[in-house]
Amino acid sequence: MGSVVLRRFTPGDVRDIFAMSQESGMRTWLPDQVYADEAQAESVLRYLIDKYEAGPPTEAPLVLGVCLPDSGELVGHVGLSPLNGLVEIGYAIADAHQGKGLATAAVRAMLAWANLATVEGIAASENAGSCRVLEAAGFSLVDEAMRPMHGVTRLVRTYRWIQGSIT
Repeated sequence: MGSVVLRRFTPGDVRDIFAMSQESGMRTWLPDQVYADEAQAESVLRYLIDKYEAGPPTEAPLVLGVCLPDSGELVGHVGLSPLNGLVEIGYAIADAHQGKGLATAAVRAMLAWANLATVEGIAASENAGSCRVLEAAGFSLVDEAMRPMHGVTRLVRTYRWIQGSIT
């Protein structure tokens, strides 16, 4: 299992965030996080940085960078966002670093830090990697149904993590 360090974004992360947004995994599974250019990536990053003092994840998004512990290289992000009175976790790891347990480590670290009673995880059913991450982090499948996700109607799985569950 990989290990990661979570940290706040800085304006210096724009180039890396833009580059990750252009990768195939982002284009396939998170098309609303694919940026047209570095200026758009900078605008989104500025918004996320501004939210660090906006309140708990039940009220405002909190997205942190996922870094390798030895080099400090930014390899992804993990975040918590308000969702219909609940909190949803989201994550992405750069294509070159997938399959190493980094997403699972990032999700576990975020859950430990957030200290929330429950957290939702939502993934396209066909996104087997994302479903494995949620399951490995201790989320349980709650529902699977056809519904809109990132502008596409598809089969979607909803998972739930409950504090105290095995992670």
